[in-house]
Amino acid sequence: MRKVGIILVAALITAIFAGTSLAEGLRVAVIDMNKILNESDAGKAAKKKMEARYEELKKKIDGTQEEARKIKDEIDKQKVMLGKEKLKEKEDALQAKINELREMTQQGEQEMQARQAEFTREVLKSVESKIEAVVKAEKIDLVLEKTAGVIFSNPSMDISTRVLALVNEPGKAAPEKKAAPEKKAAPEKKGSGGGR
Repeated sequence: MRKVGIILVAALITAIFAGTSLAEGLRVAVIDMNKILNESDAGKAAKKKMEARYEELKKKIDGTQEEARKIKDEIDKQKVMLGKEKLKEKEDALQAKINELREMTQQGEQEMQARQAEFTREVLKSVESKIEAVVKAEKIDLVLEKTAGVIFSNPSMDISTRVLALVNEPGKAAPEKKAAPEKKAAPEKKGSGGGR
């Protein structure tokens, strides 16, 4: 996404230097995708799911870590009294727990990264159509991602708040629209595709 932003900035600079007549007619906006991902209802819901799964994984890892700690304590306390065979048995059990712990941690990290990427894609899908709606309504020619190389922009160029309001609108507007005339509510249900 950053490469696209840098390319768009380069295209904008080229357009500006190509001639003032082209630059004067060009309508540019910026958007902060991180803000939308973090502050949208869908983004917050995804974050809660991620946190819940993280806690599940953490409990499992903590449990295995505690088991490994107990085995190590037993070895430390009984090292002198244990025979070579029993000591090797305990050390092997400890090594097995350490390996299990390492594998659980790696799998947990991979799962969390995959889930985060999946949730981000889901939120971005809903955001794209809202960006298009704002772009069409305001007749914007170019939208730059704020964190992808934009050094400065006039706050009036930022469409993040407007897009965020549209992204959050379906969840907030649904209860209010039940009281509205059904002629308006029916087309919206068909357009969303998720109502039935």
